[in-house]
Amino acid sequence: MDATDLTRYVSVALAAVVYGVMVSGVINPWARPWPGREVMQLRTSFRARILLYRWYLLLILGIFLGVRLLPGTWTTEGADVVSLLLVAGWLLLPARYYFTDEGIGLHTGRFWTWASFENYRRAGGVVQLRGSEHGNVSLYLNNPQQQAILPLLRRHIAQRR
Repeated sequence: MDATDLTRYVSVALAAVVYGVMVSGVINPWARPWPGREVMQLRTSFRARILLYRWYLLLILGIFLGVRLLPGTWTTEGADVVSLLLVAGWLLLPARYYFTDEGIGLHTGRFWTWASFENYRRAGGVVQLRGSEHGNVSLYLNNPQQQAILPLLRRHIAQRR
């Protein structure tokens, strides 16, 4: 195995790891049920899924674009196309925000308690939940969805300006 083969396999493996991290952030088959009683669930739009995964998508694209710009044949033939098809397929799968009386969950992945947020801010298609413990969490919701969750946010997050 020469250096070209090694670089080829490392680039494909790196893209696969980034893809796996992207998927595991939303789907966790070993997740325990979230605490509290479910109050509402909202389906994300295609635009919201692109915004949720944007850094992973840019990393995957950057890996394959960067490897393509190197001289010689560095990637396995068709690996970049397969990876892009996997990413496009992943973007078409629905994801949901789940709101419970204890906090917010993204599909079966991450869960944030209401207590971890100090306040919130609405701007355009984003509701940003600001917290000191976990940093900020952005919920990408359209205007009707934002209006639906405003009573929950007012009830569970103290609004300080």
